[in-house]
Amino acid sequence: MSRGILGLDVGSYAVKAVELRQTLRDLEVVQLREVRLGGSGGTLAERLAELVRTHQLPTGNVVCALPGDRVSSRAIEFPFRDKRKIAQALPFEVESQVPFDLEDIVIDWAEIASDRTRTELIATLSPRKEVALLLNALRQANMEPRVVEAEGLALGNLGALFELPGRRIVLDIGHRKSTLCLMLDGRPVAARSFPVAGRALTEALVKDLRVETEEAERVKHEEGVFAERLAASVPTALATLDRLAREVVRSVGALEPQLGGKASEHLDGITLVGGTARLHRLDEYLTERTGIPTGPLELPPGPAAASLVAGGDPLVFGPAAALALRGSTRAVTHMNFRKHELAYKVDFRQVGRELRWTVVLAVLAVVLLGASAITSLQMKSQRANELEARVAALYSEAFPSQPVPANPARAMGNEIREARQRAEVLGVYRGNLSALDLLAELSGRVPEEIDVVFEELGIDGKTIRIRGHTKSFESVDRLRAVLAKAPLFTRIQTSELQADDRRGGNTFSMTISLAEGDGGE
Repeated sequence: MSRGILGLDVGSYAVKAVELRQTLRDLEVVQLREVRLGGSGGTLAERLAELVRTHQLPTGNVVCALPGDRVSSRAIEFPFRDKRKIAQALPFEVESQVPFDLEDIVIDWAEIASDRTRTELIATLSPRKEVALLLNALRQANMEPRVVEAEGLALGNLGALFELPGRRIVLDIGHRKSTLCLMLDGRPVAARSFPVAGRALTEALVKDLRVETEEAERVKHEEGVFAERLAASVPTALATLDRLAREVVRSVGALEPQLGGKASEHLDGITLVGGTARLHRLDEYLTERTGIPTGPLELPPGPAAASLVAGGDPLVFGPAAALALRGSTRAVTHMNFRKHELAYKVDFRQVGRELRWTVVLAVLAVVLLGASAITSLQMKSQRANELEARVAALYSEAFPSQPVPANPARAMGNEIREARQRAEVLGVYRGNLSALDLLAELSGRVPEEIDVVFEELGIDGKTIRIRGHTKSFESVDRLRAVLAKAPLFTRIQTSELQADDRRGGNTFSMTISLAEGDGGE
């Protein structure tokens, strides 16, 4: 059983879509798709509908996000841990910090750290109208997203597929804006956005090179701004990159309280995603300007890497992949602006249509299970009848003079128990030998010339214990040698040989083990 998940990154320049397939054991990258916006290509709804139709994208489990500049986030601490109390107190705590009425905003939160006496959390909020506008735009394309995340924090879900260890900034440099997410050991704890990104760089190149936008885009993607031939002719573009670097430094500096010190000393690195992250030598430039090691998002280990490379550039589709991962069981974030009247409503008719074949298969499985059970019972009944017939035949052989009872197995069990009881009463040992038989066998084996007197004799299971008296130790050795020749006896041990001062002579003890099976010469 698998389900499709569609991560939808709705930008100002293009819409990127990543389809994942979630199974019980694994997560598979199915396809990465993109559609450009603007121009004469139609409305957002029309372009989305075309994207879904052309590539047969799943729409039953869609995850999207509000742009980072439409979301506000702040760290808040409460002196208690109870989640119900937090949910009740959070709106009033936020109300005092924002210029909106509570009825006009949607609030969600995630725990960052806690102990017995406090909870540290990150709260995100957005105007309800912004959530409603996004939902209406997607509904026009026949999409009903189940989750509307916060764009910046949602980048933290990349850690479920890509290697993002330690304390790290994930920086998404898009078309209209750049958004960064601070991750501490795989958990997103803060996010910020600023309006310097790919479009500003393209506009700077248009001004510097006096070319059309399409040519500026080509130069940006194919040559960058650090090429030798452009070094002296793109001052505006270089100034734009300088603004980008300063905004990164300022935003990262604002996160130093969460880092516990200077960012350049406490951050392990900056990971770049987004279309502008492909700019030639941008990672080197940001490393030099920020003092923090910077590099592009690297391919994940395992088969997912091949799927990503085959589908498109992971840098471009990174934010969409993060949203798709939010809809999977590997999700790191769990915020959702679909609350109250904006909450996702399940279409039971659609669910019924989706589950129709599942129900049919389930009914078929129940029918097959019932048929299998009936067949199994019939086979067991037949085998039981065969076993009863065999037991009856055995009873007739064992007791030919008696009629076969209704339950021969129980009757044979009763006969065996009665035989054992009689054996215990009679003292039956080693097959059919009684205690008297053993005593006679033992006495008959002792030669008359051996002067031995048995004073005590006991039979316990398969062991005979003797205490006796003799005039010499030699007689004990001869007795042991004589008895050892009898097949009925196996191991013979003598002990406690000592002089008898009162009567004269010697006393001894002897232990004789009985052989298995019928004995006797």
